[in-house]
Amino acid sequence: MILIFDYFETLLNSRSIDFNRGLKVFWEDYYQDKCTFEDIKEYGEELFRVLLEKHKEGEEYPFVKEELPLFAEKYGGSKLDMSVAEEADFLMRCNDFEVDPAMSRFLDACSGRNIPMYVLSNSGFRGGALMEVLMRFGIGKHFKKLWSSADFGRIKPCREFFELAIKTALEENPSESRGNIIFIGDMYDSDVIGAHNAGIKAAWLNKNGGSDTERLAAFNLTSAEQLFNILED
Repeated sequence: MILIFDYFETLLNSRSIDFNRGLKVFWEDYYQDKCTFEDIKEYGEELFRVLLEKHKEGEEYPFVKEELPLFAEKYGGSKLDMSVAEEADFLMRCNDFEVDPAMSRFLDACSGRNIPMYVLSNSGFRGGALMEVLMRFGIGKHFKKLWSSADFGRIKPCREFFELAIKTALEENPSESRGNIIFIGDMYDSDVIGAHNAGIKAAWLNKNGGSDTERLAAFNLTSAEQLFNILED
């Protein structure tokens, strides 16, 4: 068995999300002598609309690579890059994260059985920053590798994005096969359909009671506690 996990609302749940919490500190550190916070907040909202349009086309809009230079260009700042730690700080200001205790127990159980685990995430934040946040929450140790759409350029359900993870997972675990890979995620359109189209099983963390109208999920789970059903199957 090989497990590949989604990131947001799967490994980490957000009690609240507000991009402006991160943007406020960013403005205080680099731009408060160049514009008002309302100025930069309004520009952030404009860039968010660009992100939504790109997502409609299946493309990602990386925050550090593409958005950050635009703030500097517009307001004359010099902040054109972020370290992994800085990017992780920004992400954690925007999201009030928590780890479901059941998810922690499941990861511990899988590690105890030497099950290889990976992460494939739709995110405008780079993979290094995403992994840094997982490490801060004490669960990054479980994963052999993490891929972010910010680095790849396209978002799930893009088959090529899934294949990137599948290829590596099978190369690193030659005794396993594609049929033994399970993708665990909470989004039907991106996670369940994407996994199905890539020829791997999907475990849908169906927290909101959605309907699997196309019967694509191998496991339809209502909570992280039910993830242990995968190990018993």
